[in-house]
Amino acid sequence: MSSRTTHRRRWLPQLAGLVAAGALLLSGCAADASTEAAAQSDPTREAAAGGELTMLMYVPTRSFDPADDNTMASTGDATRMSAVYDLLLVLDPVTGEVRPQLAESMTPNEDGSVWTLKLREGVSFSDGTPLDAEAVRFTYQHIADKGIASQARAIASWKMEVVDPLTLQITIPSPNMHLDRTIADALPFIVSPTAVQADPEGYSSKPVGAGPFVLSEYVPDDYEVYTANADYWQEGLPKLDGLRLELVPDAAQRINTIASGAANVQAPSSDADAALLSNAEGQGLVHFGVEQSGGGWIYMNNERPPFDDERARRAVYLALDRTELAQVALGSADATAIDTLFVADSPYHESEVRFPEPDAEEAQRLFDELAAEGRPVELSYINIAGEVNSRTAQYIQAKLSEFENVSVDIETLDVTAARERVFVNRDYDMSPYPGAYKFPDPEPGLFNLLSTGAMWNTTGYSDPEVDAALAAARATADPEERRAQYRTVQERFMEDLPGLFTFTPTITVIAEPKVTGLSYNARGVVSWPEVGFAAD
Repeated sequence: MSSRTTHRRRWLPQLAGLVAAGALLLSGCAADASTEAAAQSDPTREAAAGGELTMLMYVPTRSFDPADDNTMASTGDATRMSAVYDLLLVLDPVTGEVRPQLAESMTPNEDGSVWTLKLREGVSFSDGTPLDAEAVRFTYQHIADKGIASQARAIASWKMEVVDPLTLQITIPSPNMHLDRTIADALPFIVSPTAVQADPEGYSSKPVGAGPFVLSEYVPDDYEVYTANADYWQEGLPKLDGLRLELVPDAAQRINTIASGAANVQAPSSDADAALLSNAEGQGLVHFGVEQSGGGWIYMNNERPPFDDERARRAVYLALDRTELAQVALGSADATAIDTLFVADSPYHESEVRFPEPDAEEAQRLFDELAAEGRPVELSYINIAGEVNSRTAQYIQAKLSEFENVSVDIETLDVTAARERVFVNRDYDMSPYPGAYKFPDPEPGLFNLLSTGAMWNTTGYSDPEVDAALAAARATADPEERRAQYRTVQERFMEDLPGLFTFTPTITVIAEPKVTGLSYNARGVVSWPEVGFAAD
C-alpha cells in the first residue's frame, strides 16, 4: 500500500505550528494526573507475582522464527520473540557492555578469531528439549540455511564445533574482539531443534523456546496471548501469569487505549512523538527513556544518482536545519539534532568532529553546479508510514522546495512494502531507518552501518579508509586504539556524509504507573522475566 505527495511551500509554517502546539500541550497538560503518576512511577521497583499485562505493538507479526527476522525491531517481532525465547546475551542500552542471560559466558582467544560460548546447566525448552550447545549450533545453522536474516551470510562463514554439551566453539574468518556484542545485538534467540525439525513449515507460527512465556494463541495482524512457562529456568520468574500483545499501529490510539485501562504499556520505541508524550502525561500515564549514541537516520542511496555524488549529499545537509527538522519530526520545541556521532559521555565522543551547519547559499551553489553538469537533484523519497516518519519526509520536501534545481517525490509505504523496496531491492534515493539507528558501543552498530557490504549498509557506501579503521577497531580490545580508529571513521563520515542523521535518539516507554520491572537491550527489545505490576 502506498501514497504519494508533491511539495507545498506553505507546509513549513504548518510544521512550525505543530511544534508550537506540542509545546502548548506540554505546558497545558493535566497537572494533577501527571504529578500523581510521577509520584507512583519507579520502573526499578520489584513487581509482585501474578497478573496479566497487555502491551501494544506498532508492527504486525511477520514470523516467530528468528531465521525470518531481519530487523530485530523492539516495536515488532523481536519483543514478541523475547517472550518465547529469552535472550542468550544482553547488550546494555547505555554502556554497550554485554551481560549473560541464557548463556553463562562468551569469551575470545587472544586475537578474537575463536570464541567460546558457555551455557547454563539445566535449561530446557518448553517442549523438554535441552538448551545445549547443539541447540545453539542448530539455530545459527538454521539462520544461515534460510538466508533471510541479516546475519545469515556472516554465520555461513563460521566454523562451529560442539565441544561438550554446554560449550560451543565458534571460529570466525577475521579477528573480532567484539563478537559477543553481535550475538547479543542480532542473534539472541535460540530455537528448539526438536520443534523446528518436527514442523519446518509451521514453526514460524508455533515457536518453542526456553523463555519466560509460551505462545498459547496467535491471531495474525491482531493479537497474541502468552502464558507463563512453568518450567522457566529462573526460579520465581516470570512475575506475570500471562501476556497479551495487541497490534495498534496508530500512536494516539495506543496512548488512549492505555489511558482507558484496556492496556498497560506500549512497546519501547526510539522515535517517540513528544506531543504524544505530553498527552500521555496529561492522562495520568508515565514515560521514561534512555538517551543513546546514534540518531534518527535517513538512508541516501550512494549507488545511483543523485546521491552517488558527494556534492548532492552535502547540499542536502547544508539546505536543511536539522534542529528544526528534529523539532518538527518529534513534535517538540525541545527536540535536538545530533551534532556528533557519539554522545558527550561516550569514550568515542569527538567534540570537534561535527555535522555541517546549515548554509543555504552554499547548498544552492552545489545544486546549481550539479544541474549545470546535467545532474539536477531529483529524488524519490520512500517514506515508511507513521507520524514521525511522515513529518520528517514532508519537512525535507518542503525545505528543499525553497531551492532551485532540486525536487522531492514522496511515496509512503507500510513497513512490509518498504522493507522489500528499500532493504531488499535498494530501489530508492532517500528512506528512513525504522525508529532510530542506535549504537551504545560502535560494535556492531557502526560497523554494520558503514562497512562495505555490511548488513545495515543500505546506502551502499564504501570507503577503504573507513573499512580499514572499522576492521582494526573490531580486531582490538585496547580502548585507546579503538578510539583512534573510530576518530578516523568519524572524520571520514563528515567528509562523505553517506546518510542523514537527524534527531537525538531515546528509547522511550509509555505505561501505566503500576507497570514495573521493565528492562530492555540496546535495540529496546524487552527482557520479560521481571516485568509486572508493583504491589499496591
